[in-house]
Amino acid sequence: MGQRHTVTKDRFIIGRGKQTSDLTIKDPNVSRQHAMVEFLNGQYFMVDMGSTNGVEYAGQRVHRQPINENDVFRVCDHELRFSYY
Repeated sequence: MGQRHTVTKDRFIIGRGKQTSDLTIKDPNVSRQHAMVEFLNGQYFMVDMGSTNGVEYAGQRVHRQPINENDVFRVCDHELRFSYY
């Protein structure tokens, strides 16, 4: 089990850049602004922000994917699991 991070805003940026990300992943394969957790119309989405290496869900590269309880996304070698509890 890794670290827990709380999504605190409607556009929560995941990336390598310390100044430009809400969740910083120190990995040269992660783009400066790699992905975003977006809250829109009562639903959370994982959004690829045009990253080089993409975001994977269930083994498939996704551009925009609704987030459900316990969904796992991959950003390079990093797994991101989502829980609403």
